[in-house]
Amino acid sequence: MFDSNIFVKSRMLSLRHHVNNSRVLAITKKASEIDSLRDFGSFRSLVVQLKERELNEGGTFGTNRLASESLFYGHLKALVEYAGLDYSDRYRLVFPNIEHGIGWLQRVPNNVNQPFVHCAIAQGGYRKKTICSLRRGMPLYTVGPYIHYAAQYYSDSAIEEIKARLGRTLLVFPAHTYELSDVTYGKERFVDTVMQKWACSFDSVLVSAYWHDADDEVFSLFEKAGARVVSSGLREDPLFISRLKTLITLSDAVAGNALGTHIGYCEYLNKPFYMIDDDAAVIADTGNAFKSEEEGQLDEVFRIASDLYKAGGDGVRRLEFYRKYWGGSDAIKTPEEIRCMIGISEDVLRLSHGAVAEFVQSTGALLEEASREESHEGIMRYRLLSQAMERD
Repeated sequence: MFDSNIFVKSRMLSLRHHVNNSRVLAITKKASEIDSLRDFGSFRSLVVQLKERELNEGGTFGTNRLASESLFYGHLKALVEYAGLDYSDRYRLVFPNIEHGIGWLQRVPNNVNQPFVHCAIAQGGYRKKTICSLRRGMPLYTVGPYIHYAAQYYSDSAIEEIKARLGRTLLVFPAHTYELSDVTYGKERFVDTVMQKWACSFDSVLVSAYWHDADDEVFSLFEKAGARVVSSGLREDPLFISRLKTLITLSDAVAGNALGTHIGYCEYLNKPFYMIDDDAAVIADTGNAFKSEEEGQLDEVFRIASDLYKAGGDGVRRLEFYRKYWGGSDAIKTPEEIRCMIGISEDVLRLSHGAVAEFVQSTGALLEEASREESHEGIMRYRLLSQAMERD
């Protein structure tokens, strides 16, 4: 009974996990108040305490709420505010699945396949056909690089001032882990490669620490070598994407040793990215439980990216890679279009009264209604919704 209605299920989950959610939200708020671009030390101390108290038994850190993936990295907040609306938690059910990163494979994520997901959002349409074939009648909107929608963490004047102090800056993204994964690579060798071969033509080196790895030895090694370590914050921090946008904006070039969403963000922000594959990171991802053939496919994507993102890499193929996974400029939506998407989803919830069995019928009714409209709003609705439901 509780699974049959999105509002009921959301309410029941929130009540059942109120204690955990309140604790996680309090920790997230405390972490968000730390300027982890300027004060990484305080952020690292908080993460150490968090891991000791929350993750010492192999668990994961996060709230247990319906559609929680949409809250990751501040993507939902960025989209809503970009649309000119005041953000609140209610939008979590309006956009119940915002793909939090690039998945690379054709596998349909479990989160997308949940019955309460009446629409989904991704950056690029690389697995649109696969998802829409499985979830017939469910719109999958592609919106381009999420970083487009984020506000800068600092004001323009503050960014100019920081940039003047940093000078020519290299930003580094080491391979990272999360609670259900591990990564292996020669960390001392990686630091030496960056600082001796890459950093020599820059005034400053910034190294981005993913929250789960904030206490990893690689960052101590970078600090000892003269680099400055920074972080965009916790995964649940609504300011994460804004900090990340500012970090990339401050850089003149970016480098890393693993696949990541940051590659496409660099393309969007016109910052050259270089893959350092001298000692490729080996990632053991138990959370996703990739099959052997899937691991082979991921290795192939990494090989392609390594070839494209080296000095002198093929710019035309690089743009194709960017468009495939991040959607490119053509997928970016205007504030009016995001508001329109929000309105469509709100109407689906209204017509269905939250009943998951009525989502497809409600969406179809809205599409049919929009097809007869001649107003600007109706034409936009039909275009966005029909495109989102196309399988090709």
